[in-house]
Amino acid sequence: MTDPLVGADSFDHHPAPDVCGLQDAPLAEPSSLGLHVPVGEDVLDLGSPEADLDGDGFMEAVTLGDDRGLTVYTDADGDGTVDHVSTVRFDGSYDSWRLANPAEGVPFGGFTNEARGDTTGDFPSPARWERIDHGHI
Repeated sequence: MTDPLVGADSFDHHPAPDVCGLQDAPLAEPSSLGLHVPVGEDVLDLGSPEADLDGDGFMEAVTLGDDRGLTVYTDADGDGTVDHVSTVRFDGSYDSWRLANPAEGVPFGGFTNEARGDTTGDFPSPARWERIDHGHI
């Protein structure tokens, strides 16, 4: 399955059509204080959060856009890693994803629209993105 965030080429971190605004996002540096979003095998730096969505006084979201629409990348738990993504496109379509199984030390996967399956063996499921909502306004 093609990863809807990173596209068909896993070595190219440019976004596929499902999310907006990542085309100029640099790879995250270890010293970066900006929000980080896992994209396939890479982690991108979205810069400093610019919005307080829950009124707690802490900035936790970055909104990025391109000619297709707008995407809000949110760090809901305050750990510096994006764990919720919502996209609204100018054609009226929308999608939302959440980070699934964000266990410490488990590699990130990409966005997926497939149902989360159980894994066998002693290894935990890799953390990945699951689509939780979609539609057309």
